[in-house]
Amino acid sequence: MPPKASSAGDLDSFSVSLPLNAFFELREFQDQLLSAARTLDPATSPCPSTRPHEQSRHRALASVFRTWADQVDRSLESVRPA
Repeated sequence: MPPKASSAGDLDSFSVSLPLNAFFELREFQDQLLSAARTLDPATSPCPSTRPHEQSRHRALASVFRTWADQVDRSLESVRPA
């Protein structure tokens, strides 16, 4: 018999144990993702030498890095040390 699928409510009460060094490594990885996103798409005005098509690709890639960093952050929220 296949295992019963978890509902969204079950996931809210789910907790994970994570070694402290793994937590800090994930936090560093998240910082690297955010740094890459800022490098690709800085909050300042775009570089004048960047073509619009290239700028659009940079923004899309930066968005991927930010989304990935947000997912890491949500995962770390459940295991954040007290």
